[in-house]
Amino acid sequence: MRQSTSLKTIAALSITVAFLCSSMSIVSAAEFNLRYNAPIADGGPHGAGMQAFKQCVEEKSGGRVAIKLFFSGALGAQLDSIEAAQAGTLDIVQIDTPITTIDPLLSVFGLPFIFRDRAHVDAVLNGPIGDMVRQRLVAKGVRPLGFWEGGFRHITNNVRPINTPSDLKGVKMRTPGSKIRIKIFTTYGANASALPFPELYSALQMGVYDGQENPAEVLKTAKFYEVQKYLSLTGHVYTVSYPLISEGVYQKMPWDLQLALRQCGDKAGEATVAFSVDADKNVVDFAKSQGMQVNQADVGAFIAASLPIWGELGKDMGADAVKLIDIVSSN
Repeated sequence: MRQSTSLKTIAALSITVAFLCSSMSIVSAAEFNLRYNAPIADGGPHGAGMQAFKQCVEEKSGGRVAIKLFFSGALGAQLDSIEAAQAGTLDIVQIDTPITTIDPLLSVFGLPFIFRDRAHVDAVLNGPIGDMVRQRLVAKGVRPLGFWEGGFRHITNNVRPINTPSDLKGVKMRTPGSKIRIKIFTTYGANASALPFPELYSALQMGVYDGQENPAEVLKTAKFYEVQKYLSLTGHVYTVSYPLISEGVYQKMPWDLQLALRQCGDKAGEATVAFSVDADKNVVDFAKSQGMQVNQADVGAFIAASLPIWGELGKDMGADAVKLIDIVSSN
């Protein structure tokens, strides 16, 4: 009886050891374990892109690269994440508007109504301008693995429906950390200031801000419908989203894995566009189902109020900005 018990114990221990060894082998199989941080919750275009990127890279690399995804700013807000990536202490970060903190020239992409539609975005970023942007960011210590869709931005608030810029007068608007975005809403008449995205829901809930502006899907993923009454469809800015890998991390990888990262970055970008197209189709019905009042803003009035901002940005930033504005708007 004792011998039988001992044999069972030995057998159980053998199975456990074999399982642990197998698990350790799986974990250690990856040559590169990359942490990937995003500012917002999973479920939007960022999430769709990141999940597609992870799957593509791990498959294309044959398991040599493992990627762990972090959402809702788990490893830091966007500004902190940029600095960490530049320092090489964070591997990959998803950055939207705050990209302008390391390259102010990219503020041009954040000008209101500079992009007409998605076809225009594709033509601009998947050409010489996109190559120029890559070179500029690499010089800053981060490398874009593609240009992803953040979406066309719309306005929500708790004061009134926004039909024309004058309706924003006195509205306390939260913006991302971008001087140009603050300038846009100040020009429209709002009281605009920046706040990190992870703090936004609570700020809206407590009335610190009356409203915010983000792509359509954020209304759902961030649950802003719980704390906002009005959704106004303005499409005032198209958000380019940048999957940035630390250049120091990138240069430690062999060429074939670098290629896999770039190819998968482009493929995942397609997933972000597909997600946003679908979200734009469904956001109105969703918002109404949650009790929000939805209106189509007077886009012509917003465009008229926005054009002076183009000239001011060019004047403030110089010839390079003027040239880029001309190229993008005429593309």
